[in-house]
Amino acid sequence: MQEIVGRKNEGVNKVTWVPDDGTLPMRKGASGKKAAGIVAIVVGLAWIYFCYTGFEQTVSFSRLSPDLFMMVFLSLPGIFILLYGISQLLYFEETIIDRDGVTFKRRGLTGKREWREPISGYRGVLKKHRHVNKSSASARGRYMVYSVVLAHEDPAREVELYVAESSMFQPPPEYDKKWKDYAKLFGLPVLEKTEEGETSRSVGELDEPLVKKIGESKLKVDSIDPLSTRLGLMASVERSGDLWVVTCSPIWTIWKSILGVLILTAALLASNAYGIIHPGLSRYFMLVIPLCIVAIGFSIRKKLNEPEQVAIDKDRVYYRYRDKKKGWVTEDIPLDSVTSISIKTDPSHFRSAPDIVIEGKNRDIRFGWWLPRKTKVRLKKVLLSIISTSMPA
Repeated sequence: MQEIVGRKNEGVNKVTWVPDDGTLPMRKGASGKKAAGIVAIVVGLAWIYFCYTGFEQTVSFSRLSPDLFMMVFLSLPGIFILLYGISQLLYFEETIIDRDGVTFKRRGLTGKREWREPISGYRGVLKKHRHVNKSSASARGRYMVYSVVLAHEDPAREVELYVAESSMFQPPPEYDKKWKDYAKLFGLPVLEKTEEGETSRSVGELDEPLVKKIGESKLKVDSIDPLSTRLGLMASVERSGDLWVVTCSPIWTIWKSILGVLILTAALLASNAYGIIHPGLSRYFMLVIPLCIVAIGFSIRKKLNEPEQVAIDKDRVYYRYRDKKKGWVTEDIPLDSVTSISIKTDPSHFRSAPDIVIEGKNRDIRFGWWLPRKTKVRLKKVLLSIISTSMPA
C-alpha cells in the first residue's frame, strides 16, 4: 500500500553521536565536502584564468581603467567558487561531551574557534518544538521540529542533543524519554518553556504528585479565595456541594464574526454616504446585518450552554466538555496523580494559543486556550489554591 503523506511519525534523531547517544564521552563531528571542494577549486581557477587571459591584452594593471573593473567584475563568480572550494577542504567541526564538560572545535576559512564549558555551566536540559511551514506544493510543507538542547546563558554554547521531525504534529515516542535521560546523564534539571517563562525541575519532580510537593512546601501556593477572584468574562468559579467547579465559555472564539459585521456595517454606511453604491442596493445589503447579528447571538447562546468545566474534589479532577459526535464527555484524573499545572502550547494545535494544562502521570487535561493570558494565569493560581485546600488532612 502506498504511504499516506502526513500520517507518518518519523521520530528519527538527526543528531549522530559516537559511540552512541547517552554514552559518555559523546562525540559528533562534521567536515566539508572534499570532492565538491576540489571541483569548485578547479572551476574557480579556470574561471579566473579565462577572465584574465581574455583581458590580458587590453587591461593595464598600472592604472585604473574600465577594462580592469570589468575583468574584476567578471572574475567575482570564479573567486566566490574558489573560496567555497577552499572552505570545503578546510571546514571541520567537532563537539565532545564528557563527564566534566563540553569541548567544541571549529576550523574554517575564517579561522579557528575553540572553547570548553564545564557541565555545571549549563542551566539544564531544555525541550522545545517549533512549527515549520514551507511551500504548500511540497509534500513536506508543514511539520514540527522537536529538539532537546543542553541550554546555556550564551546561545553560542548550547548543544543540540536530539532533533527529530514529525508531520503528524505529535512528538516522537522517545522525545520525552530523551529529555529525561539526558538530564539524568548530566545531573542537570529539566527545562520547559511555558507561557509564564521557563520552568526548571529535577527529573524526580516530573512524576512527583502535586499534592506531595505542596504538602512538603516544595511548591509555594498563594492562598486565594476562589469565589472572590475576578477571572474575567469567560471564566467563573463556584462551589457545588463538595466540588469546586470552574466554567469556561468559549465565546471569544467568535470575535472574528463580530469584527466582520462591524467592518461590513462601516463599509456600507461609508458607501451610502459617499454615493459609491445605489441607495436601494445599500438598503438591501443592510438587511443582511440583522441576520448576521441574530446568527451571532444564537452562536453565543450555544457556546454559553456548552462550556468546558473543570471540577475538583478531595479525590479527583474532572473535565467535562461537549463533543460533536459523542455529546457530553466527562473525564477524570486522580488528584494524587496530578504532577503539575502549567500554561503551554500543544504541538498538535500549533495555531492555537497556549492551553491550561493539568498534567497527570498517565494523561493530561487541556482546556481554555481561547482565554486571555491574564485569565489563564489567575485561573492557574486558583486551581493550585483549590488543590492545596482540597488535600486530605
